[in-house]
Amino acid sequence: MMKEFLPFIWETHGQTSGKTITIIGGTHGNERTGVEVVLKLKAMLDSGNLALKTGTLYLVHGNPRAIEIGERGSEPFLDLNRSFPISLLMNEPTGVYEDSRAREIAPVLQKSDIVVDLHATNKPSEPFVACIHSPYHEEIYKWFPCQKVLSDPGAVLAGEPMTTDEYTDAHGGIGMCYETGQASDLARVDEVTQNVINLLIDQGLVEGIVTSSICEHECYELTEPVILTDDGFIFAQDFGERSWEPFTQGTILGHHGNTPFVVGYEGVIVFPKIPGHRKVGKPLAYLAKRVS
Repeated sequence: MMKEFLPFIWETHGQTSGKTITIIGGTHGNERTGVEVVLKLKAMLDSGNLALKTGTLYLVHGNPRAIEIGERGSEPFLDLNRSFPISLLMNEPTGVYEDSRAREIAPVLQKSDIVVDLHATNKPSEPFVACIHSPYHEEIYKWFPCQKVLSDPGAVLAGEPMTTDEYTDAHGGIGMCYETGQASDLARVDEVTQNVINLLIDQGLVEGIVTSSICEHECYELTEPVILTDDGFIFAQDFGERSWEPFTQGTILGHHGNTPFVVGYEGVIVFPKIPGHRKVGKPLAYLAKRVS
């Protein structure tokens, strides 16, 4: 049986020492695949259908309040995955729920060798991985089928490292985010559950035999955010409807009011926000370019 030692944070231990792995779902409450994967794994472990032989496994529902109401955050524009500055536990509490929840989760991330945070996008997207480009990370994300890997070496996403995977990396572990598809699509719950089990087998936590799916990865880096101004922003036709929309150098991607927004390089649009998640002064989408 898994032990719930903090609200919606469960742990179980094998008979011998080994790796510590953490699986998170529901960092954003409307992204249901990760929520269901965590519940499915917990049920398998509680029933004995999955047994840990070595190491430690943590299962986490990231933002229970947001999960309960089916929203991205506990309140509009709050984001648990922008609540993990490297110095989090040395900072003064803000009084915001996402900050207090991050403080509960952070010690688990600090002692984890591997953290997989399961996400989904609000607009259509193929599955992809977001993490550092490194051979160590590739050994983890190879179990999560996708063609694209997105990294953020310049901290474009939040201005500084603020996500669960970045926090894990900063404290000596290997962190990754797996975007499973669109938030409303639960068709991949069983598949993603098996992806996690494959990782657990590979790392020696559970018994079994797996064969890695062969994926040729395209590596991308975030280059800049598209900020919503008081003038508003409208995407040009054929842009802003999904992640990984390609554009060529000099293409007009949209307009800030009457001012064309043109980029001087070839790339892709990622994480375009739905209208309800847009806020003046904050990113409404991001741009990235292929690096390998």
